Amino acid sequence: MKLLTLVSIMIVLILSAFVGKVDIQLSALFEWDSIDSTIFFQLRLPRVLLAFLAGGILALSGLLFQTLFRNPLTTPFTLGISGGATLGAAIAIILGLHSSFLSFSAISLFSFLGALLTVGLIYYFSKKLTSTTDHRLILVGIALSFFFSSLLLILYYLSDFEESYLIMRFTMGALDTVGYGTTIPLVFGTFLILFIAYRYKEELKLLSISYEFAYLKGVNVDRMMITMFVAISLAVGGLVSITGPIGFVGLIIPHIIKLLFKQSTDKLLSITFISGGIFLVLCDTLSRALPTVSEVPVGIITSLIGGIIFIYILVSKD
Repeated sequence: MKLLTLVSIMIVLILSAFVGKVDIQLSALFEWDSIDSTIFFQLRLPRVLLAFLAGGILALSGLLFQTLFRNPLTTPFTLGISGGATLGAAIAIILGLHSSFLSFSAISLFSFLGALLTVGLIYYFSKKLTSTTDHRLILVGIALSFFFSSLLLILYYLSDFEESYLIMRFTMGALDTVGYGTTIPLVFGTFLILFIAYRYKEELKLLSISYEFAYLKGVNVDRMMITMFVAISLAVGGLVSITGPIGFVGLIIPHIIKLLFKQSTDKLLSITFISGGIFLVLCDTLSRALPTVSEVPVGIITSLIGGIIFIYILVSKD
């Protein structure tokens, strides 16, 4: 079964790399100086890998946050991380920073700093709360999201036409990439989120029952939540700084997986990560296959599909 799953994943990833505005001839694929080979190995394949890792990180982070906060609507975006990253990118655009450092643009670096600032603020406020296991920490994240959105609107107002376009383009979310340079940070982010998930696998199983049950079993719930929150937020912050905010993946995939597999959280980690990756790869493939003048940003595709699926899930439960 595991072998069949792995083979299926590989087939989906490879086939999706052949979809796009330019048709790739299989016979010219391994002619290294050909255009077909360059497009496939330097543009399409890195993009597919980027989509798979990004979707996996978003889906697994959604599952973990929903378990930690015992709230089915909790995602890294709900907690303000996406808003902070977007604001950081907008500041870099307004300041006219277009330089690069270690192959990363100033926009990506500022976006990551915005995500780090958000994580620091939520961590600071969590220390002011008597317990992180209630919904007040979520409300803090929502408040930060609205605050960042207000600042972003001010930057929109102050920007010129080109800057407004760049800000809007970033907020739509995209997987445009050349080569494998931008994929490397996501490999570290994937390792981090998978490591922290399996490190606290047993604690997540207890926590999915109730906070009280986890406490009785000797779990330091507050410390665990803060540790996991910071680690997951760093992975998601790094992702958003590269791709921009891509919504709904972290919300709908965990819900679908829970409906299909009636198991505790610790049993759903791998399948959630893989499903999120496949979902985003398929959404990105669709964005490249649509007969439009330019590619539709993948964030728009995930929001359209995710919104419909999520409404269906909510309605079908009644």
